[in-house]
Amino acid sequence: MSKLVCTLDDRVINEYPLNKERISIGRKQNNDIVIDNLAVSGLHAVIVTIGKDSFLEDANSTNGTFVNLKPIRKHVLNHDDVIEIGRHQFKYIKDNTSTVASAPAVNKEDYAGSTPLDKSPHTQPPSLKSLIQMSRPMRSEDEVLSETTPVGVPAAALPIGKLHILNGSNSGKTLTLNKTLTTLGKPGAQVIVITKRTNGYFLSQVEGDEHPSINGAPVHTLSYSLKNNDLLEISGIKMEFTFA
Repeated sequence: MSKLVCTLDDRVINEYPLNKERISIGRKQNNDIVIDNLAVSGLHAVIVTIGKDSFLEDANSTNGTFVNLKPIRKHVLNHDDVIEIGRHQFKYIKDNTSTVASAPAVNKEDYAGSTPLDKSPHTQPPSLKSLIQMSRPMRSEDEVLSETTPVGVPAAALPIGKLHILNGSNSGKTLTLNKTLTTLGKPGAQVIVITKRTNGYFLSQVEGDEHPSINGAPVHTLSYSLKNNDLLEISGIKMEFTFA
C-alpha cells in the first residue's frame, strides 16, 4: 500500500497509508489528514488513488500546493515525490503492489507536470484576512511593514532579499526579507505580499484597485518574480529590492 511520510522541520511526525480512494488534506477536522496551521486552507489538497496510481490536486488553496519545490494544480505522483503544504512535507512512497477499489479511469495527462503559480487558473493570492491573522506589525507608521511566521521550507542557497526605502518617513531604512511572507502597503487601500520561496522572491497584490509598479511599469501579473535592483512603488512609497 502506498503511503505519505509526513515531516516537519526535518522530523518524521506521522505516516499516512493511502488506503482510500480519496484522501483529503487541510486545516478542518473533517479532513483525512489534518494540519492545524493558518497557512493551510480548510480543504487544501486531495489525493485520489486508483489502482497503483495516485493523483494530487490542489483544492483552490490560499497558499498553494508544491511538489518537488514547484507549485502545482494537478500532478501524477511518482515515487519519492515531496509534497509541501504549509511548513509540512509529505514524501510519497509508492507500493507497486497496492490496489484500491476499482473506480472510473483517470486521464493522467490532466495531472501531468507542474503548473507555475502565476499561470494556474485555480490558484489565488493569500487573502487579506489570512495575512492579518498571521502577521505582526513592525512599527506604527502609515505604511504597513509586517512579517509572518514561515509557511514553507526556506532554501539555504537563496540570498536574503532586502528592501531599501527611498522616500517617506522611513526613507533610508532597510527591511530584510528573512521571513517567508512579508506584507506591504496600507490596509483598505493597497496591500502587497512578498513571498520567499526556494527559487526566489515573488510579489503579489492581495488588496486594492491600484497596481504596484516595478521599474516604472504597473504589475498586472498574479505573481511577479523580483530581480536584483528592481525599483518598487507601493502606496506611494518607493523601494529598491536587492539581494544581500
